[in-house]
Parts: sequence; C-alpha cells; structure tokens
Amino acid sequence: MTGRFTSGLAVLYESARIQMVMVRSGPMVLLLGGVQPAVLLVIALPSAGGSQLEATRTLISVLAASLWASLVWMAGGIIRRDIVQGTMSRNVVSVWNPWVVLIGKCAGSVLFTSGAMLVTGLLAGLLRGVRPHLVQPGWFLLGVLVTMASAVALGSLLSCLFVLSRHGLHIGNTLLYPVFILGGLLIPDRMLPVALRWISRLIPLRWAKEYLVSAAAGSQDWRALLVACGLTLVYLFAGLVLFRKVVNRARALGTLDFS
Repeated sequence: MTGRFTSGLAVLYESARIQMVMVRSGPMVLLLGGVQPAVLLVIALPSAGGSQLEATRTLISVLAASLWASLVWMAGGIIRRDIVQGTMSRNVVSVWNPWVVLIGKCAGSVLFTSGAMLVTGLLAGLLRGVRPHLVQPGWFLLGVLVTMASAVALGSLLSCLFVLSRHGLHIGNTLLYPVFILGGLLIPDRMLPVALRWISRLIPLRWAKEYLVSAAAGSQDWRALLVACGLTLVYLFAGLVLFRKVVNRARALGTLDFS
C-alpha cells in the first residue's frame, strides 16, 4: 500500500513537471502570468504612502482574478490538448487512473502560472512603492495552499467540460468575464445587486481570497476557509464524475484520438 501511494505521488509529480515544461514553452503564460496581472495591478494598486493593507487586498484580488483567467485558458484545455496530441488514449489504458494524471497536469499549470503571477505582483508592487502587508505569514501560507487546491479542482472540472460539451470552449470564454465581475474577485459582492450576490458564493476562489485578506490582516476568517475547502471538494468530485463521462463516451464513440 505504501509503495503504491509513493508511486501515485511520483505520477502526480511527473505529470505536473511535464505540464510545467509545456506551459513554459507557450506564449499564453506570458500573457496570463505577466501582462494581464501587471496591467490590472498598475491600474488598481494605490501609490506609495497609501494603506499597505488596502494595497495587499488589491494585490490578492487581482492575482485571484488572474488565476481564474489562467484556469479557463490553460488548465481548462488539458484534456482537449491530450486528445489532439494523441496522448489521451494512452492515459486511459495505462496502469494508473488517468484522473491522477489530469490532476497532476492541472497542478502543473496552476503552480507555474501562479509563480509567474507572484513575481509579476511583487514587481508591480515595488514599482508602485508598496509592499505586501502580512501579519500572520503562516496562516497566510495555509490560505495559499487552499487557493491552489481550489484552482486545481476548478481546472479539472473545466477541462472535462471543454470536452464533454461541443461548445466547451465557448462556455469557458462566456464564463471568463462574468466571474471577473460577479464572482467577488475584483469587485466586492457588497457592491453588486442583491439579486446577483449569490453567484460569488459559489466560487471557491472568492472565499479563498477573503481568507487570504483576513490572514494578511492578522484576523483569520475561518468561515471563509471552511467554505473554500468545502467548495473545492464539491468541484473536485464534479470533475471526477464528468471525467468518467468523458472517458466512457470517448470509448463508446472511438474518439479518444480525435479532437
């Protein structure tokens, strides 16, 4: 049992590593991890002399929104790229559950783009003369880990959706900016119409962002953290269910090697 668990971790690691190599060689990481958050941060960050806590809130909000964009454009298309490249069928018939490979690839995309966004955020903050305000770095790191897990769960779900539906790419594009506006990432939900505030409560990145902001201020919002963890598990399970439907349909139609 221990050996199989260790081998599973090795599969996750290799899948993540290969995905990071693929992401690094593509142009989208420059746009999603560099240009987009940099533009938003230059516009939104207060100048030097302003509230460092407010600057930290803005930084976290912008990076969370940029992370959502990277999920739509990069993690969301993993299965589709596997089918086009002819590797999906090999994953399905391998000795390891292809779901493990998908999770590893999503984690690789999330880790690499998040690292690029973090560097961009720190550089933008230095240019604006502000520095992140962290009262509880340890609890803040916990929030970062939960945020990464939420992103992986959302990425796996989107990747399955892109293949399960003929209009998956269009659905992803349609969800991009509405989540920016209504997801509580850039715009606080208290500024939205009451009838639309429920939408942000379904986005785990919104709750993770709220926890990160509270942890940075030194007052942990445990409710936000618990909700983020709960939604992460829900989306992870939904992704697993959709993935099984994707594989079963592809096997029945014989389309594992076709886009």
